[in-house]
Amino acid sequence: MTTWIERLAQSVANGIPAVLVTVAATRGSTPRAPGTRMIVGADACHGTIGGGQLELRAIALARQLLADGAELPSLVRFPLGASVGQCCGGVMQLTFEPVGSAQREWVEAARTRTAAGRPWGRLVSLTDGSVRVFGEEAAELLDDARLTERARSLLAGTADSAALLAGETVGRADALLDVSLPPELQVVLFGAGHVGRALAEVFGRLPMRVRWVDSREEEFPATVADNVEVCCTDVPEAEVRAAPADAIFLVLTHSHALDFDLVRAILDRNDFRFCGLIGSQSKRTSFEQRLRARGYGEQAIARLHCPIGAPGLAGKEPEVIAIAIAAEVLQLRGASLAARPAQRHRAA
Repeated sequence: MTTWIERLAQSVANGIPAVLVTVAATRGSTPRAPGTRMIVGADACHGTIGGGQLELRAIALARQLLADGAELPSLVRFPLGASVGQCCGGVMQLTFEPVGSAQREWVEAARTRTAAGRPWGRLVSLTDGSVRVFGEEAAELLDDARLTERARSLLAGTADSAALLAGETVGRADALLDVSLPPELQVVLFGAGHVGRALAEVFGRLPMRVRWVDSREEEFPATVADNVEVCCTDVPEAEVRAAPADAIFLVLTHSHALDFDLVRAILDRNDFRFCGLIGSQSKRTSFEQRLRARGYGEQAIARLHCPIGAPGLAGKEPEVIAIAIAAEVLQLRGASLAARPAQRHRAA
């Protein structure tokens, strides 16, 4: 899944003008939260700010700005009522930023931070169009204590990922403060069999980063999504050790012996968010007994989730199992490192 800044950088590099539409502020019930973005070109769009008549009007306005050769950003208020054919009842304020070669410097700075997996933010003047990119180490350079605190809060992910500053900061006119954070979900997927391939395809459409591990190079498809990194290795246990803290591990290999070795390596880390193992209830029972025999305590064993997959989806087709697993993984967004009770609902 190509990020919005990567897509914007491609447009700039190819000399294709675009308009970056950002949900700057909301009130009441709205389809998307502040920080949601959509890139509008003359012939194509990337992303969505909620669909429906609101989005159609935003696209039309963005394309009119392109046709007019607009250079400065603008802020437009959209009540979500009968006038836009929607019944949410809330209010969305959208910024429209024309982006072309003149914005190359900040776009490249932001793209570099994204490629490095680092959080970053922007301070966008809605009067002169200037953009200042900052990171965690530079938020204090925004020269205003309240603004700095707001930026740090956004970078920490403790608030919406955008804020509209309407003259509330001393010496500053209307501005947009927004941040872009690395995907919260960092997944290490072991196994490129039928379910692994189906799962990688589903994950390729979701907001996460995936490292897909198997020793059998021929099992990987010729192409994968941008957010999926293929790793062909004969020592998959090393990938457990190399994974970041708070990672989500999914074990779906072709070998029960390898599954067990991977599970042990994962449990030994103790800093993961989730350890999921595909299999039946009998497989879980077998693994529990083997783990106890090797000295693992009940608290550690309880962190092994087997079988995996959100309940309620009947069927054992690889695609169905993949969707059930993806649903359970998405439920982990915002979850703490504390172990949840083991789930034992899906047989395979």
